[in-house]
Amino acid sequence: MSGLRRALTGPAARATLSLLVVAVVFAGVLPHVGDYSAAWGLVRDLTWAETAVLASVAVVNLCSYAPLWAIALPGLGWGRALLTDQASTAISNTVPAGFAFGVGTTAAMYHSFGHAPAEITRAVVVTGVWNNFVKLGTPVVALLALAITGDATRALMLAAVAGTVVLALAVGALAAVLVHREAAIGLAGTAERIAGWSADRFHHRPPHRWVERVDRFRADSRTLLQRRWVPLTLAAIGSHAALFLVLLTALRCVDGGTVPWARVLAVFALTRLVTLVPVTPGALGVAELSYVAGLTAVGMGAAAATGGVLLFRFLTWFLPIPSGVLAWVLWRRGAGRLPGPAGAPALSAR
Repeated sequence: MSGLRRALTGPAARATLSLLVVAVVFAGVLPHVGDYSAAWGLVRDLTWAETAVLASVAVVNLCSYAPLWAIALPGLGWGRALLTDQASTAISNTVPAGFAFGVGTTAAMYHSFGHAPAEITRAVVVTGVWNNFVKLGTPVVALLALAITGDATRALMLAAVAGTVVLALAVGALAAVLVHREAAIGLAGTAERIAGWSADRFHHRPPHRWVERVDRFRADSRTLLQRRWVPLTLAAIGSHAALFLVLLTALRCVDGGTVPWARVLAVFALTRLVTLVPVTPGALGVAELSYVAGLTAVGMGAAAATGGVLLFRFLTWFLPIPSGVLAWVLWRRGAGRLPGPAGAPALSAR
């Protein structure tokens, strides 16, 4: 029985699920929503000026997440942050359960740059938390934009309310963890018990030492967050704004601006929530379907929505893969690494 469970939840099963989702979306669903040939015709008609603008915003997006890492890990520097972000993103976008492998790559590279494991763990947690804060807050911004333009919808209102509630709870929990040790221990203990109950139900290994880890995180992170929460927030917002700018630019170039930016922001916000839990590497298939369905629902033509979204995903999902491979090769050849044992490539990164 345990062997069957491992077979159903192991890497092969995850890879099969990812391939199935991608095949269903790209071969079964999207062709019925938008005509690929018509979408490609719109993309092919882009002018050189439009192509140059798209390339510019794509490069900005590629570089937009590095500042968050540089702020969360003092002493890292923008260049090393960019090198690591490119390599880890390439892995996350191509490997089933790629997020975990991406984190492992990040840890290995940061270790080779001379950072201690505790510092790396803190940076991973802080950037992840701030990134999700912005994802949860984006529907609120989108709802305000739609309310101003008179386009607010019931679906977005529900998403915005849900996002606001979850965001408020998350921010409140983080504040309690940082300010009150007793609250931190209580929250960690409760979360560990809930996770343990869930693990028992699904016959997984129960979690352990969450209280100790949260207490250590609180001690390690309090000073950093007190001093850098503003630049962390601005950097996280900036990275999401850069991603949205690529989407909006791709749609404008393909469609000529028939759909208001506030509606595009609403679709962007909802899709960011849909892809919070990655089913496929880089949300491949899931994100495309959500974007195209959302854009057609708010008034964009099916061919334009399909062409714009596929162009956007080429620039934001595929483009980081070759740039990440290049970053990986440069790192393996010594870029940014310290001399000696601390700078040797870690086994976990192989």
